[in-house]
Amino acid sequence: MKVRPGAVVRGTGVALACLATDEARRSPILIAGFACGWFLDRPGLQLATVVPDSEEPWKRATVPFATSVASWSTAMLVATTALRRTSLPVPIAALVLGGGLVVVDSLLADLGERRDAVDADEAGAEG
Repeated sequence: MKVRPGAVVRGTGVALACLATDEARRSPILIAGFACGWFLDRPGLQLATVVPDSEEPWKRATVPFATSVASWSTAMLVATTALRRTSLPVPIAALVLGGGLVVVDSLLADLGERRDAVDADEAGAEG
C-alpha cells in the first residue's frame, strides 16, 4: 500500500476535527483538510462527486471538487460527532478515525490505479 500525501492531510484534518471540543469548529477543520488533500491527490473513495456535462473548464474543475469536499466533510462530521458520544476516549477516537481514513483512502486509490492499469492494458491489446 502506498500512503498518499493527500490521504495523510485528510486523515489529519479528521483527527483534528475529532479533537475539537467546539462543534462549530469541526466543520471548517474538515473542509480545510479535505480541500487541501484534494489538491495533493484526489481521494480513493469519493462519496458524491458530480461531473458536469459541460465543456466549460471552470465547471469541470470546480464542481467535482466542491461536491466531493462537501460530501466527505459532511460524512466525517457525522462520524466525528458519533465517535465523540461513545465511551471511547477522544484522543483514541481521533487516532482511529483519522488513521482509518488514511488507510482506506490509500487502499482505494491503489485499487483504482490497478483498475486503470488493467483497463489501459486491455485497451492496448485491443488496438
